[in-house]
Amino acid sequence: YIVQSIKQSEFEVFGHEMEFGGKGQYKPITVKTDDGKRVEIIGKIDRVDILKNPDGTYVRIIDYKSSIKNIDLNQVVSGLQLQLLTYLNETCKVEDFLPAGVLYFNLSNPSISSEKNMTDEEIENKIKQEFKMNGLILADVNIIRKMDTKIDETGTSTIIPAGIKKDGEINNLKTSAISKEQFNYL
Repeated sequence: YIVQSIKQSEFEVFGHEMEFGGKGQYKPITVKTDDGKRVEIIGKIDRVDILKNPDGTYVRIIDYKSSIKNIDLNQVVSGLQLQLLTYLNETCKVEDFLPAGVLYFNLSNPSISSEKNMTDEEIENKIKQEFKMNGLILADVNIIRKMDTKIDETGTSTIIPAGIKKDGEINNLKTSAISKEQFNYL
């Protein structure tokens, strides 16, 4: 499912296990507290994908999880869920990238239950839904279509939290997207 999600996207893998601090690719993330103390944050990004576009290079940060997880904006605002957004912010600064998304990829082995007999194709589609990434993506139809090149076939992505209506606009009911300004704010 990981390989399929990569093949179904124009984003390319920029790196795996990209580290801030230690002997990693990036320096530790440095934050100064209100009382003048300096805090260094270290960590690893599971996967970084990029898309070279005429208006700049877009980046999405992907974190592999052993359970289903999603971005909770209340936890972000409360300072409790900052890891992916911190990595996105620092990667954008260091590499001069534009934010395209922060996503969780569920690696758990799903079990499917049904009250009716299912075809192999129906089972496969149910399993595929379990591996669909959760998180926040950029509210830009062109970038969404490059994150999932097959989204036009159904209007709903099988790999990212996105949907596009028949008129070509973002389907807000099926999409977990925010603007560039909102990414900058977060």
